[in-house]
Amino acid sequence: MVVNLVLPLIFAAAIWWVSTGVVIWLIGLPERTFKATALIATLVLGAATIMLLALRDDVSLSGAYVGFLVGIALWAWHELMFLLGFLNGPRRSPCPPDLTTWDRFKASSETVIHHELVIAAHAVVIVALSWGAQNKVAAWTFLLLWGMRISAKLVVFFGAPRLSDDFLPSHLNYLKTYFRKTASKVFFPAAIMIVTSVAAVLAHRASAFELGTFESLGFLMLAALATLAVFEHWALAAPIPDAALWSWASQAPGGDAGGLNTRPSASQKRAN
Repeated sequence: MVVNLVLPLIFAAAIWWVSTGVVIWLIGLPERTFKATALIATLVLGAATIMLLALRDDVSLSGAYVGFLVGIALWAWHELMFLLGFLNGPRRSPCPPDLTTWDRFKASSETVIHHELVIAAHAVVIVALSWGAQNKVAAWTFLLLWGMRISAKLVVFFGAPRLSDDFLPSHLNYLKTYFRKTASKVFFPAAIMIVTSVAAVLAHRASAFELGTFESLGFLMLAALATLAVFEHWALAAPIPDAALWSWASQAPGGDAGGLNTRPSASQKRAN
């Protein structure tokens, strides 16, 4: 029974760690490799979409694990397209000085609006393809990552004193000017409360099912992912050396260090 509890948590954390490292490593490669990376990522996206359909009625334990992997793969495509510079926004210049909060929000939104719209459209497609399916692990994984990412982006916008931009690729350096490295006394506590509550609700849902079942496994992996998002939120305000977790991937041979997480906190290290 312990294995049925611990294994899903370890699996979710390992996939989160490895997938993040892969993205960081790919972004650190020379820019001449970016088009090939984008092409391969898009092929993986297509394969993941096919798997999403194939898993609709698969409520086996392997179906839950593969569904989680599919959700991560679907999300990773968006992270790569953004970090490779193929899917950003119309504004690709530094933030103008002395902007009001609202004007800074509009300016920073223009740096990522194309990316945000594509994510939203893709979320609608994923939900539509999963509608009525028995296995919705992939869809819920994607939506959870999206929600945690939005929360982290808002934390960055309102103020994140421990914000790290070490993994941001050099061709996106202009985004650093949109970061606000001051503490937010209102939004940060609210965000922490929300993401912690989400993790707690998912853990509670997992406990409602017998360990070793499809439902328990799915909710345990989602709860683990949400808990990792809580960790990443705290890393924005507390002296937590989270970047050290991916030091093995932060410098690709012949390229610049760079990258960003595929998890909800991934967005922490780029502009709003």
